[in-house]
Amino acid sequence: MPIVKVWCLPLMEQKKLWELKKRIKAAVVSVEELELRENDITCLFPLDMMSYELGEEIIVEVTGFFETAKRTVDVRTRLARALGQAIFFMFPEAKIECFIYPFHPVQGFWTKRVSKIDTFA
Repeated sequence: MPIVKVWCLPLMEQKKLWELKKRIKAAVVSVEELELRENDITCLFPLDMMSYELGEEIIVEVTGFFETAKRTVDVRTRLARALGQAIFFMFPEAKIECFIYPFHPVQGFWTKRVSKIDTFA
């Protein structure tokens, strides 16, 4: 599951964050070779420790991006471009950089997936 983290955002209303999240997920899904649905993507908007210059430079990091035969350099470049354009739409004055970090599970990985039949008593 790719995790998209967007750093250095200016303070904004929750409604605008939801719109940004929707645009980010749509950008990822638009790269067809990834074969991802919106529910496969996690978006995080970490708070930055500094409170000045936020929104002037926005950094996008994609981690948890499993390596597969279809996720070529070209596909990762198109993903970076799609994400950058999604952010640019909402923040046209910002300097935007997008980094895609491929990942292979042999580097260390664990998950606990919750299915619809799991119950917690």
